Amino acid sequence: MKKYINSWNLDKKIFFIITSLIYGISVIMLVIFTAFYINSFIRQSNNITKNQLSALASNYEKTLDDYNEFAIAMIIDDSIQEYLECTGKKDKDYFNLVNSAKQTLQNAINMHSSMNYIAILSYNFNGMVYKGNITKIAKNFNQTYKMDYAKSLFCYESGTMRMSFNDVYLGNGHNTLNIYFPVYSITKMIKETGLLCMIFETSLFDGLSENSITEFDSEVFMVDSNHVVVSSTDDFSIGTKFAYADRLNGDNANFSVSNNLYSYKKIGKWNYYLVSRIPLMNMYRDNIIVVALLFFMTVAITCFGVAICKKILKKTYEPLEYVVKEMKYAAEGKLDVRIDMENVGTDFKQLAYGFNYMMKEINSLMEQVKLEQQQMNHIRFNALQSQIQPHFLYNTLDCIHWQAMVDGNEEISALVKALAQYYRLCLSGGKDVIHLEQEIEHVKNYLIIQNIRYDNIIESDIIVDDSCRNILIPKITLQPLVENSIYHGIKVKEGKKGKLWIRVEKKGDEIFITVSDNGTGMTEEAIQDMNNSISEYDKDFGYGIRNVNKRIEILFGKEYGLHYERNELGGVTVIIHLPCRFVMEYEEVL
Repeated sequence: MKKYINSWNLDKKIFFIITSLIYGISVIMLVIFTAFYINSFIRQSNNITKNQLSALASNYEKTLDDYNEFAIAMIIDDSIQEYLECTGKKDKDYFNLVNSAKQTLQNAINMHSSMNYIAILSYNFNGMVYKGNITKIAKNFNQTYKMDYAKSLFCYESGTMRMSFNDVYLGNGHNTLNIYFPVYSITKMIKETGLLCMIFETSLFDGLSENSITEFDSEVFMVDSNHVVVSSTDDFSIGTKFAYADRLNGDNANFSVSNNLYSYKKIGKWNYYLVSRIPLMNMYRDNIIVVALLFFMTVAITCFGVAICKKILKKTYEPLEYVVKEMKYAAEGKLDVRIDMENVGTDFKQLAYGFNYMMKEINSLMEQVKLEQQQMNHIRFNALQSQIQPHFLYNTLDCIHWQAMVDGNEEISALVKALAQYYRLCLSGGKDVIHLEQEIEHVKNYLIIQNIRYDNIIESDIIVDDSCRNILIPKITLQPLVENSIYHGIKVKEGKKGKLWIRVEKKGDEIFITVSDNGTGMTEEAIQDMNNSISEYDKDFGYGIRNVNKRIEILFGKEYGLHYERNELGGVTVIIHLPCRFVMEYEEVL
């Protein structure tokens, strides 16, 4: 994949990157907005559900408070108190008390249309008074109420009212709300004299199924203190344990579990919770249209943005494409190619200028290389020309040397021997580069010849670092410098002898050779002119100072060569700067 992308043009890469960024940002924004929208919707739904649960709980609390107040009013009624205080049929007013109590109970039924049955049970004697649907309830009431009363739960912590919701009285799934309230004597508060029992066939719980608290397909149910569902919009869950009762903490809250959103509200001081269950998918389903619309809008806007980006990028890349095309022509060898500055626009003018300047410099360098090649060929031609009949010259000089030895002329013998060795090193088998040790030997032979010629006018001191003896140096580099010192520095001093110093030092990967004399020297201006013009090639001289420098530059580079300075003795010092190269690194070494 990486290799494939690297093969693309720049405009294609930029378009790919920008398109990826646009699509990536669009997807991220879509996900963020969708998540925010859904979370916001769920949060609002939670708030609405909480408010509706709170309103519903408030209504139920009021109804339960009314039942509690009604029960209290009943148990403190004089007729009820007097009936429970009597001793039964033995009491002379018994029947009057029974009739009075029944009238009170009848009034209670008349006040509550949903009340099916009401009874007062006496603990002083084994009797009771009741009113209501006798055929359905009174027949087995004594046995049934005891069982149900034992299973009923206290409605709130500090009260004595108890409640149950089941079908024990009517059977066949006909649930009733059963309220039990202990009756205490108003004269003896600690004495429990009886029990008030009220049975509501159409209870407040029955109305729960009629309360749809949200627009979603939800379930609302009431849970008692034993975590049993006592009422629900789904009748099948009544009487079952609420599976997440441990989550019902505090007054109200909500939680999500098993892809359902649960909200609950405690009914005031009563030990009941109203709980709503909404499947999350029902909530998400209503948002699918909004999310889908948002998705298509995002895709449309993204595609439009990509199209605009592509058009702008194409227009922007046209000048660069023109520059690249011109560069391809240059790569094919058309070095006369130039970029028209008017066709590249402001942004790429500097690039076009740099390209044109580079092509100009390349042409200039090509011409310079051609010139240097011509110079190198000329130097090699001169070297080859000088090798004509070299063996004849060596043999002739050798004969002169031995003839002088026979005649006892040692001076001529030494001169001829030095001259023969001098020319042998000059020719060097046609090689351009020799070892430094050979170049030093060549200079020594040259000094022997000059001292014989000029009556020992020159004294020399040559010191060479042993590690430098095998470095490479262009042939006949030192001799022209020594010759220049003799003829332009030492020889012009009338009646005086001179001295030459040659030092060879290695500094890192570079070699520095200094040739110094104590001759007449040169002015600072003359030395400066010499250094400025030393790189100019002089074709009229085979081994002049400038040609020595030029050969070094051609062989090793322009950072190497000669440099002149005045020395403390009044003479001139020339410094030869060479790279530290050995025989195995160069093919044309002698």
